[in-house]
Amino acid sequence: MARVARLSRDMIVAAAWRIADESGVDGLTLRVVAAALDTGQASLYRHIADRRELLALLADEVAAAMPRPDPDLPPAERLPAAWLAMHDYLSAHPWAARVIVDGELLAHQGVMVTWAVVAAFEAYGLSRDDAVRAYRALFNLMLGHLLNRHPLGHGDLPGEADFDWALRRFLAGLS
Repeated sequence: MARVARLSRDMIVAAAWRIADESGVDGLTLRVVAAALDTGQASLYRHIADRRELLALLADEVAAAMPRPDPDLPPAERLPAAWLAMHDYLSAHPWAARVIVDGELLAHQGVMVTWAVVAAFEAYGLSRDDAVRAYRALFNLMLGHLLNRHPLGHGDLPGEADFDWALRRFLAGLS
C-alpha cells in the first residue's frame, strides 16, 4: 500500500467508517485506523484528539446521512417510510446504534433529523409536545430493536418484520 500523501480528517473518518462496518465499534482503534491509512498513529493526532472525538465524528456522519421523511408523501405514508428507511440505514451499519445508545456523544447533524421527523409527526396531526414524545418513543424502539438483533441481543428471534409490525402498531395507536 502506498503511503498517504496528505492525511485529512475526512480520510480518517472514512477509514474509521469502513473499519467499523467490518469489525464493529470494538474493533475501531486509532492504531487500526492508522494501519489502514498506512501511517503512524501519531499522524492521526494532527487531525483528531482521540478515539472519543473520532466516534463523535462518526456519529455526526451517521446523522448527516440518516434518511429523512419525504414531504411529498402523504403524512400517513411519510412516517412509516421514514422510520423503515432509518431502520434499514442503521441496520446496514450495526455499530452506529451502539455509538448512538452510548449517549455520550452529541451528533450535531442529528438535530436536523430530529426536527424533520417531529415535523412529520405534526403533519400526522400531533401537537409539538406529542410529536417530540412520539419521536423519542419510536427512536428508542428502533434502537432497542437494532441492538437486540445484533451481537448484544437475541439474534435468534425474527428480525425485520418485528420492527415493521411494532412501528405500524405504534402509529395506529396515535390516530
